[in-house]
Amino acid sequence: MKRGFAYLSLIAIVLAACKPESEIKVYRVSKAPLEESASDEQNAMPANAPSPSMPGGMAPTTSTASVTTPPNWEPQPLSQMRQASFLVKGDNGALGDISFVSLGSSAGNVLENVNRWLSQIGQPAINEDKLNQIAQHLSTSIGDVTVVDLAGLPSGADPAKDGRIIAATTSTSGSTLFFKIRGNDALTESQKTEFTKWVAAVCNAQGGNKSAQTASGIPPMENSANPQIKWQAPAGWDEVPPTAMRYASFRAGANEDKIDISVVTFPGDGGSDADNVNRWRQQIGLPPMSPSAVATQVEPLKGDEATFSMVDIAGADARTLAAWTRRDGHVWFFKATGLDAAVGKEKPNFVKFVQSIRF
Repeated sequence: MKRGFAYLSLIAIVLAACKPESEIKVYRVSKAPLEESASDEQNAMPANAPSPSMPGGMAPTTSTASVTTPPNWEPQPLSQMRQASFLVKGDNGALGDISFVSLGSSAGNVLENVNRWLSQIGQPAINEDKLNQIAQHLSTSIGDVTVVDLAGLPSGADPAKDGRIIAATTSTSGSTLFFKIRGNDALTESQKTEFTKWVAAVCNAQGGNKSAQTASGIPPMENSANPQIKWQAPAGWDEVPPTAMRYASFRAGANEDKIDISVVTFPGDGGSDADNVNRWRQQIGLPPMSPSAVATQVEPLKGDEATFSMVDIAGADARTLAAWTRRDGHVWFFKATGLDAAVGKEKPNFVKFVQSIRF
């Protein structure tokens, strides 16, 4: 009898455990803030990077707070990853996001990071040869800094806020430094010089070069043996000081007729003609063209010492004249940009200027 009672008791316990009130309940635990969304700050970190943290000796104040930044760069709240963060605004709602991130030494090599940035703007990965063609190098007191300029608009992205990435990276003392400006294509282009100055100033300050902490005192971009050219500048062109990215700069015209003329050089062949022309087209709001279509737009321009390729690109308002040549392992780009009518007026002078180039 006792044994039967024991069996009945056991059955009762099992039945009680099967009641709805005793079902297993699942509780949802809220995520930590860093897990809540894949923000652009997290996109700045390579997939193989360690947990975000401040590497030893890399407190933000040591290399960023003492560096002068342009007045239109609006400081933004820092995060667990960012040691510096700014927002720059342009016309018609254009935005650019500027960041400085320091990670550990295992943050990936240059090619891996460049391909990560390309994927962020919807562009295909490149190989080492292509990287060597597009990369520029900035000499600072902590060593060589690799600078890349990448254009592309991801599917469905807002062109007011995306379309261009200019990024710089270097490794030093067990840390990998990443500098990036990402935003509207034209706005990012307009900030390129100031961005490069800032990168150089931060790196020089990190290396203890106090004289380079202001945005104006920076070393020039390395040009492999510093190749030299000579030219005859047209009357009315005012030469302005070169920058880290430019070999030479000029201004012509005034007010709305003002145009910007630049001379840029770096080692390698500088990418394909189609890549360059489409980048310039995108800068003035034009869609890309196929390589065969680009070829029909490029014309030869014979100079005193070299034959240049030249293209005339006109958008709704802006216009770009560009000429280039490859010589002795370097590519040289000459470009004039401004309003359509102003550039058209200055085109004869631009052509004479390019033709006067002597190496």
